[in-house]
Amino acid sequence: MRLTAEERQTLSELAGTLVHPDRIAGVAAYGSKVAGYARPDSDYDIVVVSKRFREGVRYRYLDAPIAVSALIVDQEMLDLDARSSHLGEFVVGRFLNIYEPISNPELFKTVELEYKKRVMVEALLELSSDYGEFGRHLLVPYDYFLFDKLHRRAAIYPPATYSYVHTYTCALGDENRRASTAGFEAAALALQPRGFLRSDPAGVRLVPEKLKGDAFTRVQSLFSVTARGVTQYAVHGYAGRVGPSVFSREALSKLRRMRENPPPFVPLERPRSLLRLEEGSVIPDASFLVKELARLLGFESYSTKESDIGEPYSTTRVLTFKDSAREKAVVVKNYTDVRSLKWALLGIWASAANKFSTGPVSRMDREYGMTLALRAKGVLVPLILAAAPAERILIKDFIAGPTLASQINDVLKGDAHGTGSVEEYGRLMAKVHGWGVAVGDTKPSNVIVSKEGLYLTDLEQAVFGGDKAWDIAEFLYYTAKLSVREDAMREVAVAFLASYAQGGDGSSIAKAKGPKYFGPFRPFLTPGMAKMLRDLLTDYA
Repeated sequence: MRLTAEERQTLSELAGTLVHPDRIAGVAAYGSKVAGYARPDSDYDIVVVSKRFREGVRYRYLDAPIAVSALIVDQEMLDLDARSSHLGEFVVGRFLNIYEPISNPELFKTVELEYKKRVMVEALLELSSDYGEFGRHLLVPYDYFLFDKLHRRAAIYPPATYSYVHTYTCALGDENRRASTAGFEAAALALQPRGFLRSDPAGVRLVPEKLKGDAFTRVQSLFSVTARGVTQYAVHGYAGRVGPSVFSREALSKLRRMRENPPPFVPLERPRSLLRLEEGSVIPDASFLVKELARLLGFESYSTKESDIGEPYSTTRVLTFKDSAREKAVVVKNYTDVRSLKWALLGIWASAANKFSTGPVSRMDREYGMTLALRAKGVLVPLILAAAPAERILIKDFIAGPTLASQINDVLKGDAHGTGSVEEYGRLMAKVHGWGVAVGDTKPSNVIVSKEGLYLTDLEQAVFGGDKAWDIAEFLYYTAKLSVREDAMREVAVAFLASYAQGGDGSSIAKAKGPKYFGPFRPFLTPGMAKMLRDLLTDYA
């Protein structure tokens, strides 16, 4: 408790002068005296909950024996404000932050829980709407719900910013934060049986398929914020029916707060900076992407250089940071890049053989999730450094080395011999398929040959339970496209199929021979090349 026994007794007695003691359902203190940033001349702030309070909600100010700002509210109205923002959260919003019950603590705990459950649901709906399936990868810490809501309340009522900042930056700030977020942890446990979130001591994780956020939800959310702001101001005006001297004192207090310009407090200014990922950092605003990446990589004074990577229709680029001591390259993949329309076109081209995921959110979700899943199995995949989910951007470590495609091209042109990397790729595909995963885009240009082994760099079409036969067919037919060197291509195909067959699924090899998989590539293969590859598929099935 922050208040002394004498202060609590005095406040309880004063509440009894404002509402008949038989009608008082509960009294709680809040504000600067409880949070620990009060000035010598600060008022005590209390909420007095009354049964059958005709006026509904009303401010009362007392100067003796101590200065008290009392907010009297009808018990049923307080309950409605918690459950459905009946008063624009004008009253219940005070229980976002630390408060101290003076009487009937169970009443206030119940109100706080109902309110924070609603705040949590609304915040998760918006995250799901903004981030879609990718939201499943987020860890949403409990203080995110606190500061996200305070951020919105400050936008509606700017003078409150002073109180919010000082509550969490004063000497008791950390304790206040823990006290305030405890309510959200309790709310998460209460909501967990509904199935759209999983809670643990660090925060909650979304289950997007259970919590469908869409454009309509976002419109509703924005509307409710606007409506709450109007209601809150209306209730504020109605509740604050006071005399000229009190009005003048309140006006001066608000003016002083706005002039003080409290120091920047990042969680309040940018709540989404609190979001976490299992791997990599969240960048809430991609307009700061380069600056944030430089900070994450440890660069202070630096220059940058951008270059394209991969094929002409690739949606990735290499961003290189350099200072006087070192150089570091990262791969930036933008799933909303106009060039990503390739998947829609490829989907039409190969519609009979394979269904490509074309949505930027689902592709980013697959790439992130499958990167972690395959690494857990020992597959080499680039480290994810950061994500800007709102803009559908993923940043990964740059892996130096030639692509498997460049090595195969040397073989096909007769400039090199040896297919060791192709054999390794065949064994790798057999393992991946054995785990129930289909890569979806097995072009050799998506594989980096490094000293450590083969890195898979493009997993945006990878999925559990996908079409393994497509993986085999695409690698062989795509690699052979427009080539007339059948003998060299035979060497490559045998290396892949022989290695794959040792641990892979023979039925997938047999299936890959079918016209369904051959059809999309037919225009790009010579008759002799096509016959040779299909015969090999038969031999190794």
